[in-house]
Amino acid sequence: MKNNIKFLLSIGILSVFGAAVCLAAAAGPTFGEIISSPAQPAPLSTVTLSITLGGETPSEVKIWVQECNERTGVCYPDTQNVTMFLDSAGNYKTEITLTHADATYIDCQVWAKTDDTWFSSPKKKITFSENTNGSGGNGENQTPGFEAIVFIIALIASAIIIGQKRVK
Repeated sequence: MKNNIKFLLSIGILSVFGAAVCLAAAAGPTFGEIISSPAQPAPLSTVTLSITLGGETPSEVKIWVQECNERTGVCYPDTQNVTMFLDSAGNYKTEITLTHADATYIDCQVWAKTDDTWFSSPKKKITFSENTNGSGGNGENQTPGFEAIVFIIALIASAIIIGQKRVK
């Protein structure tokens, strides 16, 4: 009787161990962090996105990108689903062109296909560089030349104050 219990216990432990090995093998690739170059792109710019995948080599890798505007709470429905290409051992890369001038960030997620099953990375939010005018410029939303007017007024005021001191 004791031998039967030991035998059944051994079979149970081996079964659990075998199931764990099978589940680990079916877990798919491991995803690194999605990297954006530039790290904070401007609206309407071209962005290079890359990721490192470990584990089983996928047969296909795609990245899903959606542009959003945080101020209005709008995410545009025209998402991009772009194929990523193997750049070096385990490193996948692609370029996308942003299409919305008033977008303030993108949400992106990588999908990798192994053994006819798609696996996904966690979503990543990439915030754009500060750009208040929506033109892809440097973000300064000022009319040029007004600082010169303030400077001229300061010079005139200084001349009047100095002139009054000389009269007294």
